Amino acid sequence: MYGLPVVGGLQYRDSIELDELKHPMLVRSLRLVAGCGGPGRFRGAPGCELVIGPRHDPMTVVIPCDMQENPPRGVRGGHAGAAAETWKIAADGTQVRLPNFVTVTLTPGEWLRGTDNGGGGYGNPLDRDLDRLQHDVNEGWITKAQAQDLYGAVFVLGSDHIDRDGTRRNRARLRNTPSRIDRRTACATATEALA
Repeated sequence: MYGLPVVGGLQYRDSIELDELKHPMLVRSLRLVAGCGGPGRFRGAPGCELVIGPRHDPMTVVIPCDMQENPPRGVRGGHAGAAAETWKIAADGTQVRLPNFVTVTLTPGEWLRGTDNGGGGYGNPLDRDLDRLQHDVNEGWITKAQAQDLYGAVFVLGSDHIDRDGTRRNRARLRNTPSRIDRRTACATATEALA
């Protein structure tokens, strides 16, 4: 997507308002996507979703997005971050997934939706501090279902509060269970939930 030069691990984005003033384009939305960071003792950062389109005239966009094929891997037991995705949204709302390297022309009424990859997690997700995990759920960085499926959380019945003793017992039971979570699906589900 536009404005993503990576320098020393930092990412920069221009002001949306300035980009819209300088270029004949509209930014429909720019937001963080919860649930895309790789699970781990230290969770990977979430990806960003950007939706852009032309203002009045056709707009050609070149997309170099290697992270669709090679998302950041987790280390020391952490899981990979979700892969990036790029979609062309037609004027009637239908969406077509685009390959990782492509040039596409948009006409007015069409949009390009790109989701950056999430960062890889560090360490076993079952070792994530329960205060941090509760904060992740409270802030919406992960869903309650993700906390249960990926981090072994058990919640107090009928609430969003983690049952600490229940979680410790569940985590002890899960320690030798292999992960069966597809991170690409988890991120796509999180993105659809935000739409």
